[in-house]
Amino acid sequence: MFRLLVAAAAIGTILIPAGAAQAAPANHRPGVPSSLSVSGIACGDKGIFIGTPTPEFVAALADPDFGVNPYEKVTATFALWPVGQPGQRVEWPATPLTSGGIARAAAPAALTNGVRYRFEVRGTDAAGAQSRWSPECTFTIDTTAPHAPTVTSTDYPATGQAGGPGIAGRFTFAVAGGDTDVVAFRWSAVGAGLTEVPVGPTGNVTVEFTPTSYGTTIITVQAIDRTLIRSAATTYTFVVRNTEPRLTDLTPDAGPGEPHTFRVIPGNLGGLVSYDYRLNDEPAQTVAAAPDGTATFVVTPTAPGRNTIFVTGHTAAGVPTAEASAVVYVVYPPTTPTVTSPDFPDDGTAPPLVGQEVTLVFHPGTTGVTEYVWSTDFGATEQVAPAGPDGTATIRYTTREFPFLPLQVRSRTADGTESETVEFGWELTSHAPQVSSPQYPMYGHGSGPGDFTFAPAHEGVTGYDYSFNDGPVQTVDGETATITWTPDTTGFVMLRVHEHVGDIVSDVTEHQFHVE
Repeated sequence: MFRLLVAAAAIGTILIPAGAAQAAPANHRPGVPSSLSVSGIACGDKGIFIGTPTPEFVAALADPDFGVNPYEKVTATFALWPVGQPGQRVEWPATPLTSGGIARAAAPAALTNGVRYRFEVRGTDAAGAQSRWSPECTFTIDTTAPHAPTVTSTDYPATGQAGGPGIAGRFTFAVAGGDTDVVAFRWSAVGAGLTEVPVGPTGNVTVEFTPTSYGTTIITVQAIDRTLIRSAATTYTFVVRNTEPRLTDLTPDAGPGEPHTFRVIPGNLGGLVSYDYRLNDEPAQTVAAAPDGTATFVVTPTAPGRNTIFVTGHTAAGVPTAEASAVVYVVYPPTTPTVTSPDFPDDGTAPPLVGQEVTLVFHPGTTGVTEYVWSTDFGATEQVAPAGPDGTATIRYTTREFPFLPLQVRSRTADGTESETVEFGWELTSHAPQVSSPQYPMYGHGSGPGDFTFAPAHEGVTGYDYSFNDGPVQTVDGETATITWTPDTTGFVMLRVHEHVGDIVSDVTEHQFHVE
């Protein structure tokens, strides 16, 4: 397609291709690569030292056409050579970038320890336009690890015992083996974490560390050189003196809620003028020490169970001892109710039958009890039994179906204060009857009418009740009884039978079978 242009004094016509009016934008050279670095160390005017023979080279690339020409891409070319050996120069490309960013390239081969190198970078775009070479970056390969440093301390020497928990000490780390390129020390200890400190101008540095416990303690130190290579670790071992004061409970027989008097005497740290003491998490209190360093104080533990008393001594200069502790257990009489029953003696007599009424007596575990809340189904159905003037209550209960009587009970006072719920349980004597059938044995199968015989499990049986599946409950008299049953359908059938000993109804016998 062409456009027709007509001059004002139309002498003729000129035909111009339509696309020529929308010519592509002009291409620009990539920018000069910048921000050169080697293995994470930025290049500098005086050169840098690298601690690996296989470093990574990095440069930042930019191009004015990024974001304008969607097809633009720039490839970085890295050049590397030993200083003074331009004939050994090698060049290699990195992965092209389609937007401004970082170009990375690994060394084409392992470099030599102790040799100085230079590298530079330039960019080439998709149209072949090239940037100028970047400024050169000079670096030296130095893979020699520094010597392990020395560690000394006059506060905590490597022999004997010194200081104590909470007492700060000074430790000096020093360059060893004549190293001149160590720039920092990295050290750690229990309670101090991992810390790096710069080396001082004389090749050493002094740090402060406060032990938190007595006994053997270790400080671990490494030297770090200018290439960030770490030395082997130096472990400095010393023993922190136990400075805990000694505690004695002068009233160990004090009852619940009664005060305890403690005597404290100095341990291995002399010159104590005061003690801070606290009970559990309560605020600390201070008591002055006598001239001989001893002191007494009184605390009143009230929390049920374990109560801990903590004590720390202090010198006139504020130097602390290790923290000592003592434990007092407070045991209050139980406030929960107890349960007795004349029907469950401890003389080996057989327990009552299932279905037999039993008597249970609730006894208070505290004063002022006015009633008891009880259940035999773990709180699903609760009942209330009023207490008499003596705080007791008596109930009568009949267990059905199962040869075990569970009971959950708590007491309640007039103001609504309730004890904790306690659980009790008693075994009962099972007397589920025996059931047999020649036509329909247990878990067997048959068809047509069947005879079922019920036999007693306990003496004095007067009859039985029974039902098939969900059908009506029927009864039959006699110590032993036989019934005839005719099925009206097929499938599984469950026969449930109880024996009766007068008014006492037994736990159930289930007889399952299949009708064909």
